Amino acid sequence: MSKIYNIDGVKLGFASSNTRYGKRNDSVVITLGEKSNISCKFTSNSFKAAPIKVAQTNLKSSLRGEKALVINAGNANAATGLKGISNVKKYCKEISSLLKIDERNVIPFSTGVIGEPLPTDKYLSAFKKAINTLNAKNWKPAALSILTTDTKPKLISKEIKVGRKKISVTGFAKGSGMIRPDFATLLSFVFIDGIINSNSLERMHSNALAGSFEALTIDGDTSPNDASVLVSSGNEKNLIKRNSAEERKLENAITDIFEELACLLAKDAEGATKKITIKVFQAKNQKQAKSVAFTVAESPLVKTAMFGNDANWGRILSAIGRDSQINNIEKVSISINGQPMVKKGNLDPRHSEKLAAKAIKKKNIEIDINLGQGKSNFKVLTSDFSEDYVLINSDYRS
Repeated sequence: MSKIYNIDGVKLGFASSNTRYGKRNDSVVITLGEKSNISCKFTSNSFKAAPIKVAQTNLKSSLRGEKALVINAGNANAATGLKGISNVKKYCKEISSLLKIDERNVIPFSTGVIGEPLPTDKYLSAFKKAINTLNAKNWKPAALSILTTDTKPKLISKEIKVGRKKISVTGFAKGSGMIRPDFATLLSFVFIDGIINSNSLERMHSNALAGSFEALTIDGDTSPNDASVLVSSGNEKNLIKRNSAEERKLENAITDIFEELACLLAKDAEGATKKITIKVFQAKNQKQAKSVAFTVAESPLVKTAMFGNDANWGRILSAIGRDSQINNIEKVSISINGQPMVKKGNLDPRHSEKLAAKAIKKKNIEIDINLGQGKSNFKVLTSDFSEDYVLINSDYRS
């Protein structure tokens, strides 16, 4: 990245708990100014982890004054019962005391192994060290500190011209596997250098998620932990009026940034060698378009064929047929990277195995599916399945 834009009132600190990852940094504290607004969206998994439960409770308060986001990697503190919640409350209370802020203004997040007791004292010690390193420039080390099986940080920073204002937006995310929306399983933190009405911020966040993290799947699994956070810093120089042209332009830019983060996650999925985009056209309705796109995107047979450079359209067609709403194969057409595969449910007369074999070797694959039933479209991002995906997940706790 050529330049990272700092966000007024936002400071980041990082440290190591010296637990799962040894001396690697795995703990982050982010402080926010008193006029900041926070929008959080959480996993749909019914068995929500302890930090998610505490975060949701805290966010029900008005959150006036300075705030803090607290993140640890390596231990999910999920399926840990009342003790897990007690542990979260313990370090939130300590951190609020050190920062001299309301305990409810500390919002916790965790990612890592499920079902293991949280080594609370070690993480608390790391959080205390992180507070001592708080700095407005610590974006990259913070982005690195929240990683689990990721191979690289996902960090985006842009300056957006909105009317006469130049507004900086900086965000980072993690997530390589166990990703499936409603809500997408990951941790993401995006910061806007301005003042945005809380209702507008919530709307921006929901709209940005719809075409990004909620249209991303790696393996169809959803963890109990993960969350997306959108923050407006409270910088009075960049006041954005509600329902203004400036707000609409900023919202479009925020959506673009979320989509870019989703692309980075797909490219760095566990063991991934290819980014795959599934586009469904002319579905009967949005529900059908979404259902077909995710069915194909999550098919292990389709994903392994993509890894093996096999333009096996039969696997794609079979996955489409699994959808209960699809009962007319004669209307279905499929292409891969522009190469015709299927027309009206049969091998397309224009199909060339030679050209298809060449197209499938690209690192970015686009599968276009035309259902011929209506006017609704939907797009999903995913990745291929390689041997490394199996190795990573068969050895995750070791």
